[in-house]
Amino acid sequence: MDPTFTRQDLKDAIPDRCFRPDTARSFAYLVFDIALIALCYWALSRTTAWYFEVPLIFLLGTLFWSIFVIGHDAGHGAFSRSRLVNTLVGLATHGPILVPYRGWQRSHAMHHMKTGHLQEEEVFRACRAEQDWFSRKVLFRSGIFVLIGWPMYKLGFRNITTYDPVHGSHYLPVSDLYASHVKWSWYASLGVNLTFLALYVFLGIQFGWVFALKYIVAPYFIYAAWLTFVTYMQHVAPEVPVYDSSDWSGLKGALATVDRNYGPFNWLTHNIGNLHVIHHIFPTIPHYRLQEATDAARPVLGDWYMKSDRFVLTDFVRTLIGCHFVEHADGKEVWKSAYPFAKNYSGPDETDRKEVPAE
Repeated sequence: MDPTFTRQDLKDAIPDRCFRPDTARSFAYLVFDIALIALCYWALSRTTAWYFEVPLIFLLGTLFWSIFVIGHDAGHGAFSRSRLVNTLVGLATHGPILVPYRGWQRSHAMHHMKTGHLQEEEVFRACRAEQDWFSRKVLFRSGIFVLIGWPMYKLGFRNITTYDPVHGSHYLPVSDLYASHVKWSWYASLGVNLTFLALYVFLGIQFGWVFALKYIVAPYFIYAAWLTFVTYMQHVAPEVPVYDSSDWSGLKGALATVDRNYGPFNWLTHNIGNLHVIHHIFPTIPHYRLQEATDAARPVLGDWYMKSDRFVLTDFVRTLIGCHFVEHADGKEVWKSAYPFAKNYSGPDETDRKEVPAE
């Protein structure tokens, strides 16, 4: 089944201002994030009580995620109308969190081009039952991928069923992400990353490993977990379809994502998790216009719009239980579970099992 509307129908329903980035407003959000980070670091330096340190470190990691989202806007050309401003902001926001901006921009564009495609999706690519290898089972059924998925992805394990860590790396010029005409920006990205990495190593040596863990390492892994978790929850769920080559289209792929409610973190992280559907349809809309654009497009989207107001960790457990591999059904691929107790179980023995709500 195909949508009864087109991308142009959706665009016509959205006010034109939603497609025009406001550079001053974009910088205001960036400055606000930086100010909050500085305030958190100051507060962290003034306390030694763990019950104050832990929430401050968590907030720092969350704000690193917010900074990434600002750079994400720049990568889509949604920070400013100026390509140079977008590039400079992308380098400045991604460098401190050790993301090679140009390589990430390319891999992220590939994700947008093939979202929901069984064979060509860039992130969290689905698989058939016979491709659900041991490595996938360990990573995705345990949930450990949330902690290590982002560093692995940057290093080159972009899809563990198809990519090798050299030719898929965001850091190496031999990667398939880099073409000759963007080599200068690759060097710029790597230069910024190496500069901040050297700074972090220097600070760790100068002030000790406890300082490094508290001020650098822990916030980094919290931000990385945020990024991996939110991306996973945007694109993987029992109700989210996957399409093979014969059924996939750009619009259906863009619609294969879910808006979820992260409570107070919706605003703090620039609505990257709760207003993601419209972003996938029109990635050049700035984050501060996503709500207006979503409200305007929802009447046109109808039942094609997916949103969940359940507690997001509950949905995470549903997904870990119910999304192991896909099977073809009625013009799309549907997620199946390898666990006999799951409602959408697919395996050799379906008798006498108790169902749980994984679908």
